[in-house]
Amino acid sequence: MARRTCTSSSSASLLFILLSSGAALACAGDEATLFSCLASDQSHTIELCAVRDDAAGGFQSLQYRYGTAEKTELVFPESRDEGRAAMSFAHAFDGSTYVWSLRFGNKGYTYRLFGMGDEAGVEVWRKKKRLAQVMCGEPPYASPSDIRTAAGCDLNNPFGEAGCGEVPPQRK
Repeated sequence: MARRTCTSSSSASLLFILLSSGAALACAGDEATLFSCLASDQSHTIELCAVRDDAAGGFQSLQYRYGTAEKTELVFPESRDEGRAAMSFAHAFDGSTYVWSLRFGNKGYTYRLFGMGDEAGVEVWRKKKRLAQVMCGEPPYASPSDIRTAAGCDLNNPFGEAGCGEVPPQRK
């Protein structure tokens, strides 16, 4: 993936292009961004937002959002307060690469937000067939440790409860 750098004279032009492209969603003012990236198609944003609750030891809500500036195509769950119960997290090391995923079901489809080293994206599955995969165009902003504390445990991962622990297990 080629990296582009901007000189200060072109930064304002790039900022205008990004703002006018309509690709940005934004977590609400009372929410923390736990994951955010611009999809490789440069028109969609993938986000995971949560309300921090330090008194409760983490987060009191979690919500996935996908769309453009013109239209939010998917918000799950509708009530962000249901996110912990509706979304499941797991992580592990695959060799030296840290891998994490957040899984949830919606209207007969399974969505999997994932990160593998510097790469990330979202997949949509129906039964055992992957219908779509949208990759981030650049390394995302991601906080897997916060996602882990905001979501429930995905006990269907290969490590069971250990795959949700603070220290990720090692795949052999």
